[in-house]
Amino acid sequence: MTTDRSAVSDLPMVLEDLARAVDLGEQLGLREELTQARDVLTQASHRRRLAPRTTVAALLGATGSGKSSLTNAMAGSEVSRTARTRPTTTQPLAVVPDTAAEATELLDWLAINHRVRVDGGWALGETTVLVDLPDIDSDEPEHRAIAERMAGKVDVLVWVLDPEKYADGVVHRDFLIPMAAHAEVMVVALNQVDRLDPDSRDAVLADLRRILDREGLGAVSVIPVSARTGQGVEALARAVASVASNRLASARSLAAHAQRAARELGERMGLIAPSGRGAPTPGPADQQEPQVRQSLTALRQAAASLAGVDVVSQAVEESDRHRARTRVGWFWLRWIGHLRRDPLRALHLGTGRPSSPKSADAEQSDGAMGSGVIDLTSLPPAGPAATGRLRSSAHVYAVAACSALPGDLAAQAVLRSDERAERLAEPLELAVAQVDYGTWKRPVWWKVANVLQWVTALAALIGGLWLVAIHVLEDYLLLISIDVPRWGAVPWPTVLLLGGLLIGLVLAGLGTFLAGLQARRHRRRIIERLRRATDEVVNAELIEPLRAETHGWVELARILERIA
Repeated sequence: MTTDRSAVSDLPMVLEDLARAVDLGEQLGLREELTQARDVLTQASHRRRLAPRTTVAALLGATGSGKSSLTNAMAGSEVSRTARTRPTTTQPLAVVPDTAAEATELLDWLAINHRVRVDGGWALGETTVLVDLPDIDSDEPEHRAIAERMAGKVDVLVWVLDPEKYADGVVHRDFLIPMAAHAEVMVVALNQVDRLDPDSRDAVLADLRRILDREGLGAVSVIPVSARTGQGVEALARAVASVASNRLASARSLAAHAQRAARELGERMGLIAPSGRGAPTPGPADQQEPQVRQSLTALRQAAASLAGVDVVSQAVEESDRHRARTRVGWFWLRWIGHLRRDPLRALHLGTGRPSSPKSADAEQSDGAMGSGVIDLTSLPPAGPAATGRLRSSAHVYAVAACSALPGDLAAQAVLRSDERAERLAEPLELAVAQVDYGTWKRPVWWKVANVLQWVTALAALIGGLWLVAIHVLEDYLLLISIDVPRWGAVPWPTVLLLGGLLIGLVLAGLGTFLAGLQARRHRRRIIERLRRATDEVVNAELIEPLRAETHGWVELARILERIA
């Protein structure tokens, strides 16, 4: 048995990793699956505090293996009752040397009430306590429960087998194989070898050695003993003392418990291959390229479609054209534009300047804004096609992002992502409502164009009134004959009237054309803003939760593999 003291220094790191695994597992929604790991942490906390210099070695075995007789033989006196009836040991019995001064509190924690004091000079060591446990295959469930509980708490495990049941499935399947991590603090005693001739004994020992090697217990010492004749008892005592004497048994045992808990948790969740056959650690979703990128692009496009990005951006362009016609359009036809409703305001979007952060917070506290914005929008409801496309693309993305996780974990993660996708419509609509559409902004050139329209309209009006006045005075009232000033051969009233109308019409056409170009640019900017807004919703509601979950499983797998 090695005496590598790294077990002492590594134990805090192992327990820290196990605690981190428990915390991470709770964040990932694990509950009952973490029970064993929590118990190990609790046990380690108590065991490291109680009697750190004392080692507890326990004898475990099936009915008739001779544990009690072997206990008496190792103690040098009859401390444990033996009989033909089974079971003879119904409660744990501790054989405590007088020199183990710290053992009392430790045995209280182990709930071992039956104790026998022996001379401190016994072969197991001055601070080693020997415990005789009930049969692990007892018909009494309480006896087996005691043995199982104690096997998870003692420092050194001494498995007592007999020639008839040394390959018993209960011992190997339920105890030895699951506790393979405890090989450094485990000894196997083949008892009752006095019943075998030398050849049979060698054959049984060889077969037992083969079984243990196959079960990953190749480092465990196998000692042939006979409690009746005393053969091999001293060798067994030395083997147990060798494990216990360097005072690493407790640390090794706790580390083994942590490794076992980590491996069983990893195997149960599919994060570690059974029997330690090197399951690949799942990689993060970012590594599943290019399928993830393609599915993510499709998901964001589907979210934009569901949010009505095309409808809203088209309304923005039409709203810009509408507002431009009322500012830079031909003065004499502007009244028609005022009769029409602004397409963007018809959707209850872009109705005012964006609030400052402080005012937005105040409005939130008053309940006037916030989620109520959704009720003020009049976006047409998404059709079944858009809704189905979003759900389908979200599912495809989730499947791709979780492709490296084990089957059950991937299915659960995809299911949770699908549920989040079902609730995506409302935050998407809210994001669209909160975009700054800039409808309160008016380009400077609009003001110039508007002034020019008023000038041309005023010129035309003056020219028209001038012509009417001349016509009334000359043709109807017959008062005077007016000599009208001319610009060349054309009277100035006519120049003002026709020039004002024609120039205003040309300016309106040019302004409308420029406003159309600006409206298209504005639409492209709004599409970018809307896509950023919907992408942020997709990131916050779908991608980040799924990425955090997959990365959490990756990190949990790495921690469990590092422990195991």
